[in-house]
Amino acid sequence: MTSITSSQPRPDQLYTSEIPAPYLPRVSVFHYLFPFKKYKSKHRSRFLYYPDPNLEKPSFIDGLTGRFVTRGQVEEQAKQLATGLKMKGIEREQVGCIFGMNSLEWVNANFGCQALGAVVSPANYAYTPDELLHQMRDSTASFAFVQPALLPTFLKAIELDPKYTIPDNRIFLLCTKSEKEALIQKGGNEAEWMSRFLCSEEVWEKAGTPKRFQDGMEERTAYLCYSSGTTGKGKGVETSHHNMTSQVQALNCSYEPIKYKDVILAMLPFSHIYGLTVTLHHPLTVNGTVVILPRFDEIAFLKAVEKFKVTWALVVPPMLIALIHSANVAKYDISSIRGFMSGAAPLSSDLIKVFESKFSHIKLTQGYGLTETTPVSHVMNLAEAPGRDGKIGRVIPTYQARLVDQDTGKDVEKGERGELWLRGPSVMKGYWKNPSATDGVFAKGGWFKTGDVATIDNEGYFSIVDRVKELIKYKGFQVPPAELEALLLTHPEVTDSGVIGIYSKDQATELPRAYVVPKGGLAALPSAQAKEEFSRKVQEWVAEKVANHKRLRGGVILVDIIPKSPSGKILRKDLRARAVQEEEEKGQRGRVAKL
Repeated sequence: MTSITSSQPRPDQLYTSEIPAPYLPRVSVFHYLFPFKKYKSKHRSRFLYYPDPNLEKPSFIDGLTGRFVTRGQVEEQAKQLATGLKMKGIEREQVGCIFGMNSLEWVNANFGCQALGAVVSPANYAYTPDELLHQMRDSTASFAFVQPALLPTFLKAIELDPKYTIPDNRIFLLCTKSEKEALIQKGGNEAEWMSRFLCSEEVWEKAGTPKRFQDGMEERTAYLCYSSGTTGKGKGVETSHHNMTSQVQALNCSYEPIKYKDVILAMLPFSHIYGLTVTLHHPLTVNGTVVILPRFDEIAFLKAVEKFKVTWALVVPPMLIALIHSANVAKYDISSIRGFMSGAAPLSSDLIKVFESKFSHIKLTQGYGLTETTPVSHVMNLAEAPGRDGKIGRVIPTYQARLVDQDTGKDVEKGERGELWLRGPSVMKGYWKNPSATDGVFAKGGWFKTGDVATIDNEGYFSIVDRVKELIKYKGFQVPPAELEALLLTHPEVTDSGVIGIYSKDQATELPRAYVVPKGGLAALPSAQAKEEFSRKVQEWVAEKVANHKRLRGGVILVDIIPKSPSGKILRKDLRARAVQEEEEKGQRGRVAKL
């Protein structure tokens, strides 16, 4: 591990939580959530880390159909799947990809793998075949769970590389037997695929007893979520069992208290560490009931809130924008909601004020974290939030934080800007099979450099004010500029490119924008119409080749040259300055037009 600093922080520059750190168990994810029964007794051994749950209470409900599983069923079905997978030759520590939208079957696939001791690598359902192949191949996935609707993408990904394959008997469908039979009745490709693969329910066998981890085994990798870096393709983030169990333990004494009667809405993707941890794992430790939606859809959201009396939900800012402008909210009773927690992207104080003025009974708070920190490192509950709009909260128990000046390597004073460094038991093991990338984000002493610039106030509340890394965040999804730049350079009519994110106040998110040098320069496109046509075609060309969240929604701007340093590095700060000027000019033109 490398370090950019030789200085050590003063005691008052090392930030920790005032809340006492909880006990951190040394067990697997599965045994943390579903402890062993004691000897051969019918009575379950005492839950050591959180209150005994009600095994008959619904844990997860399908928000579209109302179908549900109790906590007892979640455990039993996971163990049934684990036995079936083992009989298929799948072993502990092998990597399995889960490729699908949120569903009860996704829950079963995840915990079945954890009961077996396999590694789960969840994939974004919006991936293109190229992107999916990269993750599966890089993670060395040897089996997979796939939503039937995503089979065309999955099978195309497998076809792209003849050297990489997953046998049919290791590909399982994320659907019920009845859903599979209905697809067979439809005929066509669906019927052929349904006959070709087993659904997860058909894999179930008699439930066994998952093996207990021996000392040190809790440091093994449990999850491989993929986080896009600032260069190249996504990197696998190794989240250990201890990372995850320590995170949930810390959340239980710092996150918004979830009561027995609370109903939590899960519409953030389980494939993202935010949804995976806070809506799939944490609720099982607080006896919560989770209503699952495949993804955020305005009407489905409103219907689910009304039908199931949802009280709490995790959101990202664009969801709040959709509700603010919705013409449908008045048609539904959403009075049961007491609060939202926002994460994955910055939530501005302006947006909070507008939202709470329209929905006065719904309180907002936000937290902060990264895939590399499992994810939450800072949080505020609803009681803390008033008067602290735009802040991400205080550091949670088990974590230590520093704010370090990037140029001097010294810790800054309170109120000054510094890169946020974190250390704690929920910080990732490292990037999967990528020691150089791992070394690049760790400083001496095990400090993880987040790449985000923050400040801290006198009460210990942090605010994110800038980003060191060049990653673009579109609606909570990560978009690496270098990946889009590399793609643009394969366009036959493009000679150079630079990509940045521009902030859209209307959508409350960053939008990827490309600056492109056309072949022959701007002189090759003499008219304004020709330039507009070229930009539109490039934008459409990119849209066909990338996942939805990576599309160039910020536009394609034609330039004669991309600003670069002597070493050849793109000067994104110059592009950002240009973008600010362009947006100002656009605003001025708009004001003149209105006059």
